[in-house]
Amino acid sequence: MSKNRFEAFSDGVFAIAVTLLVLELHVPDPRPGLPDAGLTQGLLALWPLYLVYAASFATIGIMWINHHALFHNVARVTYAILLFNLLLLMMVAFLPFSIEVLSKFGLSRGAVEFNGLIFLLIGISYGVLYYVASPTIHGPRTFAGYFTTWTWWNSVGFIGYFVGIVLARFSPLAGIIIYALVAVYYALPAATRQLLNEPSKPQG
Repeated sequence: MSKNRFEAFSDGVFAIAVTLLVLELHVPDPRPGLPDAGLTQGLLALWPLYLVYAASFATIGIMWINHHALFHNVARVTYAILLFNLLLLMMVAFLPFSIEVLSKFGLSRGAVEFNGLIFLLIGISYGVLYYVASPTIHGPRTFAGYFTTWTWWNSVGFIGYFVGIVLARFSPLAGIIIYALVAVYYALPAATRQLLNEPSKPQG
């Protein structure tokens, strides 16, 4: 498959997933007898969902940026890349559902842990995709050789999401903040340049 078709399909899934996120922010029901029928209070009460929406939007957006950076240097699209790219896209497309869970159950421990689990699975899926794409960039390598290019960049997501899931058992809000901070880290230009352990190489 040509890279153009491969990237066009991936971009489409990222775009749809990031658009569906906002559909889980529902307009609050009117409350007769209150100023503005309780609109202001209802909108303010949704603040946990706003935070999760921002973290999820940033996660998908940064994943899209880094996906582009990775495949900017990929020489060819192999069958393994196709399969594991589909796995990544499946997890990304599942993220709106995890926000719907939060919209139904609020800032509960289980809902925030579930959201963090989806983030973690997205990170794992991207790590596997990076592994199968590496030979088309760096040439054939052993499994152990793959870890020679493993950097702090590769570890932040796994560690951050795991810590967020653990913290969510004690403070759901703290868990969401950790998820958001992971997205902020990957949004930094320096983090994107470290994607292939080639800081001086432009990613296009």
